Amino acid sequence: MTLKARAKEKVERAGISNYSFDQDVLVMCGVRYSVEACDCGEPDCDGVRLRKNLAAINRNLQ
Repeated sequence: MTLKARAKEKVERAGISNYSFDQDVLVMCGVRYSVEACDCGEPDCDGVRLRKNLAAINRNLQ
């Protein structure tokens, strides 16, 4: 399963329906998140980490 597919599954499991993808960037409520692999080793980890894309936020503030 790709990271994008796992991120989609994670978002839908959380009950969020208002999202989209721009290339490999997840967009929820106008906030962009980088989708990364997670290898924390926690038993309940789904292998996906979402990080706010701060570069896009900083560009919008300028």
